Amino acid sequence: MKKSIVFKWFMLTAMLFSVMFLLIGIVQNYFFEKYYVKEKADALKTYMNEYEDMSAKKGTEAASSEFYKNRNVWITKLDEYGSISDVENYYLEVKLKNGSQSALRIPMYSLEEGAYTSGIPSFLKVGDEVAIDTVNKDDKIIPYQIMNRRAGVINMDIASKVNGPNADKAYSHLEIGFYKGTVTKIVFPDKAEDITFPYNDKFFLKQIKKFQIGLLADGSKPLQQAEKLSTTANFVEYTIIIKPVVENGELRYIFAMTSLQPVGEAIWVMRQFYPYFGVFAILCVILLAFIFSRWLARPLISINQITGKIADMDFSEKLPVHSEDEIGQLSKNINYLSNRIEAYIGQLQQDLDKEKKLENTRKEFIAGVSHELKTPLAVMKSCLSILRDGIAAEKKEHYFQAMEDEIQRMDLLVVNMLDLAKFESGTYKPEMLPFEIDKVITEVCKSLTEQIQENNLSLTLRLCPQLVVGHKGLISRVITNFLSNAIKHTEKGQEIIITVKDNGQTAEISVENQGNMILEEDIKKIWDQFYRTEARTSKAGTGLGLSISKEILRLHHADYGVENTKDGVRFFFSLTVYHKQ
Repeated sequence: MKKSIVFKWFMLTAMLFSVMFLLIGIVQNYFFEKYYVKEKADALKTYMNEYEDMSAKKGTEAASSEFYKNRNVWITKLDEYGSISDVENYYLEVKLKNGSQSALRIPMYSLEEGAYTSGIPSFLKVGDEVAIDTVNKDDKIIPYQIMNRRAGVINMDIASKVNGPNADKAYSHLEIGFYKGTVTKIVFPDKAEDITFPYNDKFFLKQIKKFQIGLLADGSKPLQQAEKLSTTANFVEYTIIIKPVVENGELRYIFAMTSLQPVGEAIWVMRQFYPYFGVFAILCVILLAFIFSRWLARPLISINQITGKIADMDFSEKLPVHSEDEIGQLSKNINYLSNRIEAYIGQLQQDLDKEKKLENTRKEFIAGVSHELKTPLAVMKSCLSILRDGIAAEKKEHYFQAMEDEIQRMDLLVVNMLDLAKFESGTYKPEMLPFEIDKVITEVCKSLTEQIQENNLSLTLRLCPQLVVGHKGLISRVITNFLSNAIKHTEKGQEIIITVKDNGQTAEISVENQGNMILEEDIKKIWDQFYRTEARTSKAGTGLGLSISKEILRLHHADYGVENTKDGVRFFFSLTVYHKQ
C-alpha cells in the first residue's frame, strides 16, 4: 500500500520526539543525581577556598556562620588533631599545677555532645579546682574530660577508645594524661541561641569528632590532599570534604559539609511524576509530530502536485517560494524548468505548425505547378499531333507560334519559381542603395506603353521627386508586376493611377486601377502562390507575380497591402526615404 510523505514524516518525527523524551527521562533518572552531587562537591571545594580567606579576616566562627546563612554549608577550621580551632565564644582557660604547660585553653565544642548545655555554667566557676583527663600525641594535649567536686563533662568518643574493658587497641599508643588546675577564665554564652550555627548542630559536631578519632588512631597519617566522605542521617545524604591547609607553618584542616536533600527530594518527586509526565509526553509527541510533519511535507506535496501537472503538460500553475533554503531553491528550479519546457513546447508547436504550413505550401505549390504546366503541355501536344497528321497544313506556322508561346510561358514560370525560392531561402541579401523612385516608375510605364495603348487605357502619374533606399531592380520588378496586373484587370477606356506620396520618413507608392473589386475573402490569399480570383482566371500569367513581389517587399522590410477603393483596387507599398547627412 502506498504511504504518503506526511505519514512517513509523522512516524519519523514521532520517533525522534519519543527518543528525545526518553533520553531526557533516562538522564534525569540515572545521571542527573550524579551530576548534581559532583557539581555540589566542586562548589563545596570552591567555598572552602573562599572560607580560608574569609576566616583569616573575620575569624573562624564568624566566617562559619556567614557561610551557612549565605550558602547553606556547614564549615569550620580544625587543628592538626581534629579539634575546632580559634574558638572565641565557648571555651575555658585553666592554669595547670602540673605538666610542662602553665595554662590550657579548652574549646567546649569537643566535650559532651558539643552543643551548649545550660548545666555547665552552674558547676564551673572561675576559681574552681578541676581535674582534666587528656590524651597526648606529639606533645599535643587533647582534653577529653573535665571534672570538679560537683560534676564534670566528657568526650565519650575518645574516652570509650582509651579507657575501660572495651578500650580499642588502635589507640593504645596514645599517652594518657592527668592534670590538675584552676579555672582562670570562662567564656560561655548566656543561652543556646547565642551560639551561631553550625556550632550548635550536634550532627555536624559528631562528624568532626569522628574525623578526630580517625586522626588519633594508630598508623593514621595527616591528609595530604582533600578527602571526600559521604554520610546519611534521617534518610538525608550529606557530602563531607576535608581539605588540609598550612597556616603559619602549622597544619590545619577545613572541614565542610553540605546536604543533598533537595536533589534527593526532587528526584523522588520526579519519579512519582513520571507516569503523568509520560501520558502528557505521548500526547505532545503526537501533536508535535503531526504539526511538524504537515509543516515539513507541505512544500513537498505542492511540488508533487505541480510536477504531476507538468507531466500532464499543464504549465498554468507555479510553485510558491516562501524560503531561501533547499526547498525554496528546488521550487525556483521547478518553476524555471516549467517555464523552459513550456517555451520549448510552444516553440516546437510553432515549428510543427510552420512545418505543416510549409508542407501544405509545398503541396499547393506542386499542385499549382502541375496545373500551370498542364495547359501548355496539352496545347503543345495538340499542336504536335496536328502537325504530325498533316491536318490544316496551311496553318502550320500558327501551330509553331502557339508552341513557341507556351514554351516561353513555361520558361518564365521556371524563372519565377527559381526567383521565388531564392527570395524565400533567407540567405539572399539584396544590396540597398538610394535611387529616385519617380524615375523608376517612369521607366516601367514606358516599357508597358504598348500594352496600355492596346487596351485603350488612361494612365495618370502623380509623382514627386523622391530619393528612397532599396534595390532598384527588385523594386522596379514589383512596380512592373503591380502595373501589369492593373492593365490586365482594367476595362478598356478606364483609368490607372500611379502615385508617390511623401510621408516624411517613408514614401508610399500605389497603383490604383478602375474595375472590379476583390472579394474580402480573396484579399488575404491574393499574395499566395498560384492564387487567382475569379476575375483573373481568364487572364494569362504564371500566378507567382504577387508572391514574388511580397518576398521582395519583405526583404526591404516594407509595409505593403491591397485594398478596394470606390472605383476599383489599389496596391501599395512604402520605402524608407533617403536623407543626406
